Amino acid sequence: MFDIGFWELFVIFLLVLFVLGPERLPLIASNLGKWFGKIQRYFINLKDSIDDEVEQSDVNKIISDQKSHMSRMEEEIKKQTKKIKE
Repeated sequence: MFDIGFWELFVIFLLVLFVLGPERLPLIASNLGKWFGKIQRYFINLKDSIDDEVEQSDVNKIISDQKSHMSRMEEEIKKQTKKIKE
């Protein structure tokens, strides 16, 4: 995703360790994990909502197509019955 390798992550970890210190690092990591979890759940819910909308619009399109097809069939049946009566 970000194209960050192991060594880049290791260097970032060392810098954070030096800046924050070993006392605060577990607390910061815990908070970051919670926030990333919340963000991930938000995007999963957003994706599911979009998928549901797309499915609903597809269903509506199919229904409208079927209704137009049925009306054409009804018109054709009416024309044929009219021809038969004549």
